[in-house]
Amino acid sequence: MEELQGYTGEGLNDFAYLTANEAEQIYTIIDIARVRDRRLVDTVLVARLAGDQVVIELDRHDKLLVDALQARGVPESQIVLAYRGDTLTA
Repeated sequence: MEELQGYTGEGLNDFAYLTANEAEQIYTIIDIARVRDRRLVDTVLVARLAGDQVVIELDRHDKLLVDALQARGVPESQIVLAYRGDTLTA
């Protein structure tokens, strides 16, 4: 998913990495940060493909993946916000 590349790179005190399992079609963004001499590691985004649907399991960003997908033309009917309780459609 090309949209995920926009969530990677260097921030003020962190670096965000994209990890992907193409066989399972699941993608994550991991943040590694340094705050006041403490090292913090956290998963901030998890998305996967299920047929023709994008299932967003977790999204802790200010700029949500759902908005980026819709701006790219992905219909709302193909986006599942699992972190909000949405479920896959048949």
